[in-house]
Amino acid sequence: MIAIVSYDAASGLRDNHRPDELQDLLRGEGRVVWVDFSVPTKEDTAVLSSVFQFHPLSIEDCEARRQQPKIDDYRDYLFIMTHGVHPESSTREFRTRQLSIYLGRNYIVTFHKEKSRSVIHTLESARKNHRVISDGPGSVLYNILDFQVDQYFPVMDNFEKKIDEIEDRVFTSQTAVILEEVLTLKRALMRLRRISGHQRDILSRLIRREFALIDEHTAINLRDVFDHLVRITDLADTYRELVASVLDAHLSIVSNRTNDIMRALTVVATLFIPLTFIAGVYGMNFEYMPELHWRYGYLLVWGLMIGVAVFMYRLFRKRGIAPGPES
Repeated sequence: MIAIVSYDAASGLRDNHRPDELQDLLRGEGRVVWVDFSVPTKEDTAVLSSVFQFHPLSIEDCEARRQQPKIDDYRDYLFIMTHGVHPESSTREFRTRQLSIYLGRNYIVTFHKEKSRSVIHTLESARKNHRVISDGPGSVLYNILDFQVDQYFPVMDNFEKKIDEIEDRVFTSQTAVILEEVLTLKRALMRLRRISGHQRDILSRLIRREFALIDEHTAINLRDVFDHLVRITDLADTYRELVASVLDAHLSIVSNRTNDIMRALTVVATLFIPLTFIAGVYGMNFEYMPELHWRYGYLLVWGLMIGVAVFMYRLFRKRGIAPGPES
């Protein structure tokens, strides 16, 4: 679906244009045109080349999925690809929605294969406050990016809560469960860091005014978005370090528990060595063994085995090898 919004001083805001009016709208002096492609069909996408004559590579990027955020300068227009937070994104799987933006001298084109909350919000804002679009395509760009980046903060809060929860459970949770959660969280944070880092670099280039289409007013507004992305990127780095620390702590606890188990098993096995020896000696079937026919031989062997076991256990405890009641 194609939605076309225009603004000029004489007519004000209009959003009921047809695609066949685009050529005339773009030629109008003092007019700002915003064309939004939402879940476009092949016929809708063809407008990018037939009317705007955008570069085929940029159109290919629009239609592709899993593209990294980037910005390309085609002289007459800028091609910007960003990622907004998917409504179903979670700490288990950080998901994004791809948004492609063309920024020209008197127009802006947005292209997205799924509904974009930032585009919908900006369009509603433009209808209520015409300055959103009357100040030029750069103003529309700023409002879209500002809302898009603001959606990252609730996700960051969720990551913080999840990390706190895992830190509390790391000493009690089952090994397989906690390890799976930590690794899943680590993957989600890596994707978040990669996406936010790329978008921060895009904003950095825009606010430095590397491109002629970005005026000073737009650059000043975009500094606020850049600051938010810097904060998000820093938080992502901090959370990754925390998750790595939690993982190290978990592995240390597992290792210590394994060592304790192995130590206990070693003590038990060592205690049974002399007992096995005694049982083996008196289990031999020689006919002339003095103790075999002694009335108290059985009790003597049991007393000897218990005494040896108690002696060795106390010796191990004294040397700190065997666990005591306080352990």
